[in-house]
Amino acid sequence: MEKIIKKKLLLIVSMLAVTFALAGCSSSDKKVEFDYDGNTLVQIAETQATNYMQIAQVEDVYNFYVDEEANGGQVDETTADALKVFSTIESDYGKFQQFKPVNLEDEDDKTIQEVDDKVVVTLYAECAEKEAIVKATFVDNSVTYNFQKYSVMAQNKYSEEEADQMLASNGVYPYKISEFEVAANQTLKDKMKDAGANTLIGMGIVFIALIFISFIISLLKYVPALLDKETREKRKAEKAKKALGSVATLNVDKEDETPAGSAPAPAGIVDIVNTATGESVMNDSELVAVISAAVMAAQGGKTRVRVNYPSNDKLVVRPRKKNKR
Repeated sequence: MEKIIKKKLLLIVSMLAVTFALAGCSSSDKKVEFDYDGNTLVQIAETQATNYMQIAQVEDVYNFYVDEEANGGQVDETTADALKVFSTIESDYGKFQQFKPVNLEDEDDKTIQEVDDKVVVTLYAECAEKEAIVKATFVDNSVTYNFQKYSVMAQNKYSEEEADQMLASNGVYPYKISEFEVAANQTLKDKMKDAGANTLIGMGIVFIALIFISFIISLLKYVPALLDKETREKRKAEKAKKALGSVATLNVDKEDETPAGSAPAPAGIVDIVNTATGESVMNDSELVAVISAAVMAAQGGKTRVRVNYPSNDKLVVRPRKKNKR
């Protein structure tokens, strides 16, 4: 049972692979489905292109053709698009003069080329300033053509040749132009100019980008200083240290030796500074008492020291002498 199922699955996969392969071949091997005469195609392309250029130069007529509300939908989309293409040909290339003659008998001539199921006709339009390339793409129109052909034959009792001639005189063929393209025919000099300009623009953009990146990189050295809080505090402490002028400041007014019975000199003032932050630590009563006692001892007991901040206990340090035996 399993073998049968595997065989069926293999068969289905094989059929799908063949189907996709055939579909790919058919899409890539499309052939032109209508018969055409090269000279007729060139003549049709030149005539329609000239008409479109003339219409595009008349502003009121041009606006009527391209504005769907104005023409009430009477103008097909292909005609409106073609007029838009030819509306800028005079401003871009100068006033149109004529099309270059075409020699279809030359084997190297590439005026007519078959692309898939389409035929592309390439014309060279000589203008006042530059030469323009005009490409007209022809597609199959045999269904509409045959309908009109047999209608003419039935109404007028024409033969097929007579019906073909009548439709051709009215500009109806088994093919039609689906779109126009206009581009500048660049010489080698023009191509070199464009290549040089593009190269300079590209190099300029690269250099500007590099300069900008270098500027950004040069600013990165300031980022740690802005983000590191400890660094900022350290710099603040160093500034405070320089402002104070020393690690610690002790202002002590020594008592002058006075005769017996005279009044004592004013007491000295002690101010203690934190070297790390540059702030006063005089609010610490115990620390002040210890340091004041040390200062008193160093002065040999001749100087009275008092604290220069409001103290609730009115701390006073007095020297004590031991009696010598």
